[in-house]
Amino acid sequence: MSFSIKKVGASEIEELRDIGIRSYIPHYSHLWKPGGLEWYMDRCFNEKILAQAVGDANIEYYIAQDSGENVGMMKLVLKQPLPESKNENALYLEKIYFIKEATGKGFGKILMNDAFSRAKELHRECVWLMAMDTSDKPIKAYENAGFIVNSYTNLGDEFALMKEEFRGMVVMKNCFKN
Repeated sequence: MSFSIKKVGASEIEELRDIGIRSYIPHYSHLWKPGGLEWYMDRCFNEKILAQAVGDANIEYYIAQDSGENVGMMKLVLKQPLPESKNENALYLEKIYFIKEATGKGFGKILMNDAFSRAKELHRECVWLMAMDTSDKPIKAYENAGFIVNSYTNLGDEFALMKEEFRGMVVMKNCFKN
């Protein structure tokens, strides 16, 4: 295994867009009503939106590679308050996606550990994320990585094109001492 992680800069926007789409669609297209998948792809992986995000000092994207091939991506929001908490000094692990062929190989754990290291470098108290409350396997993986349930929420009207049964979210946190 030759796994590596590279931080995305302005010159890798197209590469980020490509791996984002390739890793999202096979796993999550069933969540959407007609037109919803296209809406979400444009919302998250539109080149202009990605360029703005990569230029934002509070956001970092990473591309995961195995033997030089792009196999996944991660998005961190470096300082984002933990919902339903007084903790404002937290890092939000917003996205972590892999192509199907790369799942189950331990790459997610490596990326999560990288997010923990980044949080500690920034003297954050917690890393938090959101997962669909119906996604038992990812929730179990997050628990194995040290996350616990913080609260529950719902994706509301902004996500009207997502099927209602998938809008329930669990907010999970992993807090530590620096």
